[in-house]
Amino acid sequence: MNFGLITEGASEHKIIEHLITRYFKDDMPVINQIQPKIINEKQVTIGGWNEVLKYCERDEIRGILVENDYLVIQIDTDQSPTKPFSVAHDNKGKLKPLADLHDEVVLKLSGLIQEEIFEKYSDRILFAICVHTIECWLLPVFYTNKHKTDTSNCLPALNAALGKQNIHTITKANKNKPNGVRSYEAILKGFKKRSEIESMAQHNIGFKKFIEALKAIPAN
Repeated sequence: MNFGLITEGASEHKIIEHLITRYFKDDMPVINQIQPKIINEKQVTIGGWNEVLKYCERDEIRGILVENDYLVIQIDTDQSPTKPFSVAHDNKGKLKPLADLHDEVVLKLSGLIQEEIFEKYSDRILFAICVHTIECWLLPVFYTNKHKTDTSNCLPALNAALGKQNIHTITKANKNKPNGVRSYEAILKGFKKRSEIESMAQHNIGFKKFIEALKAIPAN
């Protein structure tokens, strides 16, 4: 079982790779990072949400789906109102339900993929829509109170929990450097079993939908 990954960056790649690998532990899935390019755990090409959008438009998507069983496209929603992402968080001044925001982002990404490619391979394209950042998915590792469902200020909440355990906090500057990488690895130890992943995924709509998509994959 091979998965191609398009993610915003190296840390997002690490998280998605871990979740897939642990979820399908008995099947020993192969993870192929496509965008950004990562060599020896270091990001060597530009990343970010805009590059995810651009890659969705490329004809290379077809080749990825020929060479891999599945393609996972990951993106955060924190910047979704920004052009050219252009998926608003609100509707006429009222915040959208998060499930609606999730579905609109999926529609945006799928609409960028060439129609012929999407029609042929849509059942093998999985979306990891992180509402509002992928760090929000990690909060249930540490929190059992209301913070486990947070969708804003997730990195500060995560860092508060890390500090209490004498683990290096994660910053934009260090998230892909040794201290940040070790911190993510420490967090991901909380996702060992499929049952743990499924349980923690219930607290974020994007995480939940992604795990539901993995669960729907036929067993080998």
